[in-house]
Amino acid sequence: MRPITPDGFEAKFRVDVDPWNYRASRFEAAKRQVLLRACGGRKVGRALELACAIGVTSRALAPLALRLLAVDASPTALAEARRLTPPGARVAFRRALLPNELPRGPFDLVVVSEIAYYLNRRDLDRLAAALCRVLAPGGRVVVLHHLRPFDDAAQLPSLAHGRLCRRLEAVAVPRFVHRTGRYDARAFARRRG
Repeated sequence: MRPITPDGFEAKFRVDVDPWNYRASRFEAAKRQVLLRACGGRKVGRALELACAIGVTSRALAPLALRLLAVDASPTALAEARRLTPPGARVAFRRALLPNELPRGPFDLVVVSEIAYYLNRRDLDRLAAALCRVLAPGGRVVVLHHLRPFDDAAQLPSLAHGRLCRRLEAVAVPRFVHRTGRYDARAFARRRG
């Protein structure tokens, strides 16, 4: 495996601003619906989306929060996300390199989708610890990742996803599970007190 870097993601978005076909793929649309169900169906105050890319999921998440902060490492992807998001959508897009630049919380909802396997084990553990700090008591964290191996991941997708879920289970209660042969989606609610 040859892990992709933030500069590699930027280069990918410059070549094709929608490299995973988020806007038109039926598979991505179905996966997004599972992610939205995992969010719990109630409106929250502050939400955070990691690795938002061009903001397709961000726009779907926006009605679930009074304020949504969506972050990504690619300036090109963020520019496209801003361009495609209607004014008044209550979504702010910001550049952030994870895990070092995880925004401060507390957040009532955090969405972590398709990013864990791009981080090495040490950085993934740092991200998991930081997620536990920024999640509000009673808040929900949703994780969704592909499970099949691919070339530019820093670690095997199924192992990265499992590692992140185990770290979250230390401070949060499982609330949702949806597993297919291709991806796994889970939601955890942080214990109060």
